[in-house]
Amino acid sequence: MKYLSMLSIMAILASILVLAGSAHAACSSCAKEADWSETASAFLEGRTMSDEPVAFGPKVARAESSQFERRTEGAPATAENVSNPGSASIALQSINATPSAINSTATTRIAADFAISSSDRVNQGEMQLSANAMIRDAAGEEVAKLILIKQSPSQYSANWTADVPPGIYSVDISASSLDGAASFKDALQIEVLG
Repeated sequence: MKYLSMLSIMAILASILVLAGSAHAACSSCAKEADWSETASAFLEGRTMSDEPVAFGPKVARAESSQFERRTEGAPATAENVSNPGSASIALQSINATPSAINSTATTRIAADFAISSSDRVNQGEMQLSANAMIRDAAGEEVAKLILIKQSPSQYSANWTADVPPGIYSVDISASSLDGAASFKDALQIEVLG
């Protein structure tokens, strides 16, 4: 009995070693990490390789080729659509602020209506989006970022309290779904009065 349990444990350990030895995950952006001999010898000698840290890994790969920077041909000039060919594209049907001119420290409601066009004929009632509004001042600096909440099958909205100096503020809208994403620069302007 003791012999069988020892044999079982050894068999399990052997199979784990075989699986661990054959497991290999290759990352195309991690190729720079493979050879550490030069940096190791520099470390041991007390000299620096560079004053700047070496960038590597998935974060660098995302920075070099972000899916939110690609543009789909034929997209409207105000929208920057990101989607796979043949998948859904997101359109901003309408947007408004109620009221559109407010006093400083007052609240306005930003509402956006979206539509998804798809080769798969997505039902608008089943549309699942994640939508945000970014409010910028005249200099282009971000003053607020709002998460738009689904109010109806196609409408998303949020309230903004204008704790900002008087001026004209532009609203950028971004929306994403499992099938694609789009951003709409300067989709709306809100005037904050003194």
